[in-house]
Amino acid sequence: MSEIEEKIERLARLILESKNIVVLTGAGMSTESGIADFRSPSTGLWEKVDPYEFASIDSYRAHPAKNLEVMLETGRAIFSARPNKGHKALTRLQKLGKLKGILTQNIDRLHHKAKTQNIVEFHGNVMEAKCLQCRRIFPITDMVNQALQGKVPICEVCNGMLKPNAIFFGEPLELDKLAAADDMLVDCDLLVVLGSSLVVYPVAWYPQKALSMGAKLAIINIQETDMDSLAEVVIHEKIGNVFPKVVSIVEEKIN
Repeated sequence: MSEIEEKIERLARLILESKNIVVLTGAGMSTESGIADFRSPSTGLWEKVDPYEFASIDSYRAHPAKNLEVMLETGRAIFSARPNKGHKALTRLQKLGKLKGILTQNIDRLHHKAKTQNIVEFHGNVMEAKCLQCRRIFPITDMVNQALQGKVPICEVCNGMLKPNAIFFGEPLELDKLAAADDMLVDCDLLVVLGSSLVVYPVAWYPQKALSMGAKLAIINIQETDMDSLAEVVIHEKIGNVFPKVVSIVEEKIN
């Protein structure tokens, strides 16, 4: 048995032994669906554009047309993306009664498309638009259709400016999302990190918080993280290559 196979078996055993599993997902979960991440050297979106010029709330308010042009270009990949083997494996795990819920940094809604339940989106999502004035939520198509006509998207109710319902630089995370994440960690006995380098705060604190509450930690991520030394299992591989195999073992043992 290879080292990777041993780690897959070990993670499957951890899952079988756990009763309240929470999964934390990051950009590495979505790159396997063809969505570029933000921070990878040479390939990340922030290598191509300045995030404070094209993804900050102040810049968006001041120069919406310029920001919308970049958003429409990058949004095409997100809107056409489909859940990958990793997303589907999480849904399978939840159907087995082993997965309590998902904490995600991703804004693509691929977990929803995969029919997984109980999801906390720390950074919001780009499948909805929000009015900056009245705070109403609309389908993203309301905003995109106006932008494609060269207009600054406007709320049909109050004429306020619309933006994607994702967190921009300069915006705080929503308190209800943080509270929901805290609630999900109550009684969590295993936190599995999938595709996050754990460098973006406050999300990067959650593995430490889970450990402090008595949970175990497992990590699948291409790159090393600062939490690797504290995890029961660490696999530096693509999620789609290993996590579906983990779930298959769990399915076999349960059934």
